Amino acid sequence: MNVKLAVMLLLLALLSACMNRAVQEDPDPRPDHQQDASPPVSTSLPDSAPADLSIRALGTHPDGRLLIKPDTRANVRALGAPSCYGLETDLSWKGDYEAWWEPASGEASGKLLVFPIDFEIIQPSDEPIQLQRLSVGDADLFAFVPRYTDCHARETYLFGVAGGQAFPIMFDMKTGQPLSRIGQHPHHPLRAERDELVVYGGQGAGQDFISIYHFRYDADNHMMVLDRKEQAQP
Repeated sequence: MNVKLAVMLLLLALLSACMNRAVQEDPDPRPDHQQDASPPVSTSLPDSAPADLSIRALGTHPDGRLLIKPDTRANVRALGAPSCYGLETDLSWKGDYEAWWEPASGEASGKLLVFPIDFEIIQPSDEPIQLQRLSVGDADLFAFVPRYTDCHARETYLFGVAGGQAFPIMFDMKTGQPLSRIGQHPHHPLRAERDELVVYGGQGAGQDFISIYHFRYDADNHMMVLDRKEQAQP
């Protein structure tokens, strides 16, 4: 009896030791030791936005196409927060953008303009912008507005087409230094009236009047020359 009792006590001691060891090696209290199927989700933003080298704006003419596209570098991301530049779901592109002319004749494409470094385009969708087409006198014009809305004035670039070629158009504000772009009021698009281009200027905080600019086109110098300016209530 003493031998049998000693053997039973020894077996009980070994069984207890094995159970304690199993508890120490696997403290997870969940049944079947079930683990999460996916790793924790990181809430940090990526170091860089996704690359997007697509054409961002397009103007079609019988003599060819005017394209706004990046050279080698461009990224896109959602704005992420609403502001006077757009809604949180709007898209913002930044990169080394250029304007190109693609002749319908099949001749080689030509670069027209290099936009400023880290040029930004903001639009509500990823569809290419259809450039506004205007006619002032005998001139065919395309207007490129990179941000569809703005706090005070929408930055605007102008291009002309003549004789199968395209070219950027400068703005002569009679200040001695021509401008490569002009700001137009967010709620008043460019207008062509006979031989004039009419531009409603931007509006700042506390500004009671806005300027209305009337330009005539100088075809020889590819320039919009300020003819007169008037003031109006917004």
